[in-house]
Amino acid sequence: MIKKMIDLKVVATTTVWPKWQIVIPKEIRDTLNINPWDNMVVLMKNWKYIWLVKNENIWDLMKYITSEGVKFPE
Repeated sequence: MIKKMIDLKVVATTTVWPKWQIVIPKEIRDTLNINPWDNMVVLMKNWKYIWLVKNENIWDLMKYITSEGVKFPE
């Protein structure tokens, strides 16, 4: 249902480590050109969802959300 609403897909999974660190899988880092020391933005919606976005791409995400009228399930 969510994929149909906002075109999301599961690409990989990761684990939260004891120091609260999360490893971004290599295939995602390569695809999104994420490099060491890149700044990332963490977005949260309804205390249920987390999005991790490269700082330089945040406005692209915001434009997409507003132009598509993205609705999240409650």
